[in-house]
Formats: sequence, structure tokens, C-alpha cells
Amino acid sequence: MRLWSNRIASETYACGRAQRSTFPAGIEAPVQCGPSGSAFAVYTTQYQLLPYQRTAGVLNELAGLAISPGTLQRAVRVAAARLEAPVTAIRDALVAAPVAHADETSRRVNGTLHWLPVLSINQLTAYFPHPKRGAEALDAFGLLSQSVGVLVHDHGSACQRYQCLHAFCNAHHLREPIAIAERSPSQPWATDIITLLCQANAVVDEAQAQALETLSASNVNVEHLRTRYDTILRPGTRGRIKQFPACSLIRRLHERRNEVLRFLTDLRVPFDNN
Repeated sequence: MRLWSNRIASETYACGRAQRSTFPAGIEAPVQCGPSGSAFAVYTTQYQLLPYQRTAGVLNELAGLAISPGTLQRAVRVAAARLEAPVTAIRDALVAAPVAHADETSRRVNGTLHWLPVLSINQLTAYFPHPKRGAEALDAFGLLSQSVGVLVHDHGSACQRYQCLHAFCNAHHLREPIAIAERSPSQPWATDIITLLCQANAVVDEAQAQALETLSASNVNVEHLRTRYDTILRPGTRGRIKQFPACSLIRRLHERRNEVLRFLTDLRVPFDNN
């Protein structure tokens, strides 16, 4: 791997006079970091998240290159400019995807907590750092508002504002009833809804094994599961609910049934956001 380029090394001597050959495109200084060195710096700092100072130390120790952190930062800026077109193509593909996943995580930027909205499909991901979370960050991100497919997310109200089809992550709808069932064994509805969601997922797995893309709402399995779902959540059949988290969960499951069970009929939609 050639990490550096040296213009002086290209000089030869003939008849006592220095002869200078034609230099490769992009070699503009007597000594400069070559494309492999720049690529290594970008990869190490941006993907492996090694600090600039430590990356400079690695290059010095392994390749004998005395490169300042400022030079590495310039390499990152140059790479970012060159990646504008593919980044735009990735964002366009995510917006047009029939099913996309939205989530967020946190990270520190210059020592300050920032939030990182994420939109992804199997092979593409876009993310965007912002000092705030929720609606303001998602609006600044700009992709969810343009999404034309089904948006799979963790039922956050900030995501639900966008005018597209929504599907809720059912990993959450397993964890939350599990916690309720462990705290309040007298609430059998929590265990019942866990069982139903797992049964629904098994029905989908079987349909996908048959290469089906959809299941009709009139399908006997789908109809039975939806009826059972409504029965579990119906007042009078689930017992008296005292815990506020349980009330909130039941309300969400009842009012947003289509989003919770979208995976059951549209087999492009996964059971969860994982």
C-alpha cells in the first residue's frame, strides 16, 4: 500500500543534468499523502472512530509518516465532498424504498450529547447528528417526511406525524407485556398478547416459506388472530388495570391495531425493527 508520494523521487539525472518526469495527477506538493494514505486516514477516523491524534500516531509508527491531525482532517473533508453524489443517491433510494426502518441513537459531538436519527434498509443507511431528539431532529433529517413506503419504527409520536404508512416494532410489544406480567401476575392479558403476537409471527413465517407476499384480511388465520387480538384488549376481559404503563400500552395496542399487525397482512413488513 503506497501511503505517500514524493515528487523529488521522480527526478533522474542524465548527462549531469536533472531530468524531471511527468507527475501523476493530484501530486501537487514535493511530498504529500497519497490516495491510499488518505483513504486509511478516513477509514480509521470515520469508521473505526480513532481520534485524529492517535491516527496520526499509527501512521507515524507503522509507515514512518509524520502527518499532522490537521492533514487528516483535510483528507476527511475532501472525502466528504467526493461522497456528496453517492450520499444523495442513498438518501433518494431510502425515501423510495417500499419498507424502511427508522430509529435513533445517541452520540457525543465535541463532548456534547447529540441524537442520531437513522433511516435504513437491508443494504443502505442514512443518519444525521442533531443536538435535539424527536420532531426537530427528524424534520432536520428530512427523509421521513419524503418516505413513500411503510415506515417501521418504535411507535414514537415524532415519527407518526409523517403522512406514510406506519408499522410498529413488535419487539417492544413483547418486552413491555413481559415486564407487566412479571410485576403483575394477576394481569393475564399481558401473557395472552405475547402469545398472540408470537403466533401471528409464526403464521407469517409459514406464508413467507410459501413465497407469498401478502395475506388477505379474510384469511382464516388472519381473521382469527385479529378477533382474538381485539378480545384480549376489550374492557371487561382483561381484568382491572391499575398501572399507568399498562394503560398506555393497552391504549396503543387498541387504537393502533393496524400499525401493530401490519406485518400480518403485508409480508414485506418485518415483525420488528431489529
